[in-house]
Amino acid sequence: MKLFRIFAIAALAMVSSVSAQAGVVLSNMGATGTTNTSTNTNTDILASDLLAAGFTTGSTDQILEWVALWTFNNDAPSNKTVSIFSDTAGSPGASVGTSTATNVPGTKGRYQFDFSGVTLTANTKYWVLPEEGLSWYTVQGNAAPTAVNGSGFSFDGMRDSFNSGTSWGPLAVNYTLAISTKDVPAVPEPALTSLLCLSGIALIRRRMKK
Repeated sequence: MKLFRIFAIAALAMVSSVSAQAGVVLSNMGATGTTNTSTNTNTDILASDLLAAGFTTGSTDQILEWVALWTFNNDAPSNKTVSIFSDTAGSPGASVGTSTATNVPGTKGRYQFDFSGVTLTANTKYWVLPEEGLSWYTVQGNAAPTAVNGSGFSFDGMRDSFNSGTSWGPLAVNYTLAISTKDVPAVPEPALTSLLCLSGIALIRRRMKK
């Protein structure tokens, strides 16, 4: 019984040490990504005027949960999306994932765009591109998004395109942005697997003795 408890406690301790951690990793909307820091200035996103916000991930792979913006919708229907693009020579390259559609009405507010199945590689640059038809608000004091909650993420500036993404140029204005991720589930290490096996053997031997 004592041996089983020792193995079980050790295994649980190792599992706890690699448990998933979710949260906001980059934001100029507070540590939770919910604070209204927007101004009364906004930019319409059109095919002739696309906007993109660049960021670089931290030291570990992450699963993208959501992107939040202060915005409103100029077009009907009201469902809109946000996409994540890879980086090519400092500008958006290929799409790596698109959020589920979010109902964005014609009033200013915080809207969250949820993602599924998008993994962000460690130490890699990506771009956030809202869908055409949204109107995106700038942030008070032109504050850039920064790493929050010890994420190690960094903001790489804004870019815009006046030809549907054929070419991109730098943009000095910062827009509201919050990104939330979670850790990629850890694969059990050999030591953890061995401890779990030994715990099972100890439990079997204990039952056989009864």
